[in-house]
Amino acid sequence: MLNQTFRKGFGFIALVLLFALPFASSAQVPVPIKDTTRTLLLTGYIQTQYQHADSAGIPSYDGGDFTSNLDSRFAIRRARIQADYTRKFITGTIQFDLVPTSVRITDAYLQFSDPKFQTFNLGMGLTNVPFGYEVLASSYSLESIERSRLIQTLFPDEKDLGAHLIVQSPQAKWNTLKLSLALVNGSGRNFNDYDSRKNFVTSLQFDASKLLKKSSALNQLGVGVSYYNGGVRNNTNSMFYNGTDALGNKGFIEKPVTVGDYATRRYTGAHFLIGVKSVLGTTKFNTEYISGKQPGVAAGGAISGPLASRSFGVQPATPLYNREFEGYYFTLTQSLGKLPVFVVAKYDYYDPNTFVSGKTIGLAGNLTNAGDIAYNTWGLGSFVNIYKGAARLAIYYDFVTNESTSVTAYTHDIKDDVFTVRAQFKF
Repeated sequence: MLNQTFRKGFGFIALVLLFALPFASSAQVPVPIKDTTRTLLLTGYIQTQYQHADSAGIPSYDGGDFTSNLDSRFAIRRARIQADYTRKFITGTIQFDLVPTSVRITDAYLQFSDPKFQTFNLGMGLTNVPFGYEVLASSYSLESIERSRLIQTLFPDEKDLGAHLIVQSPQAKWNTLKLSLALVNGSGRNFNDYDSRKNFVTSLQFDASKLLKKSSALNQLGVGVSYYNGGVRNNTNSMFYNGTDALGNKGFIEKPVTVGDYATRRYTGAHFLIGVKSVLGTTKFNTEYISGKQPGVAAGGAISGPLASRSFGVQPATPLYNREFEGYYFTLTQSLGKLPVFVVAKYDYYDPNTFVSGKTIGLAGNLTNAGDIAYNTWGLGSFVNIYKGAARLAIYYDFVTNESTSVTAYTHDIKDDVFTVRAQFKF
């Protein structure tokens, strides 16, 4: 059975690669099929890396947790192939991630563009959630080695299955505004939704970059707001809520509920971007802030502390913990004159439960746990672009700090910094 499964998987990968070979030399160039109204575009990229962690077996947002007894690793972070086919006003996209352990679909959607006004685009399938800045950014061209802890917690796959509407006028006067609306399952990349309730997402972005004069030192300027409203189904007869007991102690209070009740999942966010040219190169600054309500579970067993507040892809088996969170990040990049090099500094903060903090977390009787611990991360790195960015080399160091609590394993800052060396290439 195992050999049969292996042969099928190997055969599928071979078929994809065989299909890709004729197009590899002409990547990023549309290949006309019969007439100019139909276009096939095949693209892809590979990211390979070496990482060293402060200690073995740490939970990590730099490409996944380190397994027990492991503090260094070589890995294929991403290996993706994407095909886009356009015929007049219809575009179909499918993308695979061919990592060593599996072949996963990361995008699969259809988009219909209105041929008359060229303003409305209606799509359906698996694609990025239209929220904020970092969720929509390409994993290849991120300004840091990975997305922030905040974004990876709320949107672990950046993707979701549903329908979306994008409104953006082709006229220069109004093209700076982009409105996105979506209705999604809320279970990420999981194709099997676990409840009947759908989640609503919307964002409004203003990109003034196109209005700036080429002679201006200011070459990038944008701002946006986003909103997410949904729920998570509870599969037990109780849920936990932030509250204060009779003695004035903060923590969680257990309340009886009906099996099938929903916990609120609601986010409000804003982001800002600015870029300035000078003799030193281009200086770029962007920031994003998100707060709201995020259902989670209790940390323990197979669920490490950080994962206790992560969005779910499957039905949680244990009672839900209703947490109010806050998070943000700042990213500053600086190119070095005309050299194909830029350096980056990033600060990322995420507090999964703003109701409790410090030594209150983990106190006997208040039901708080490692899932309520706040983290801040400083990231420093340098990126070298080769062949105008078609290839990129990067070195990056994440300094990760958790708040000191009364939880046994987190009475002080644990050693979980991560150093990464990455090579990547797109075609």
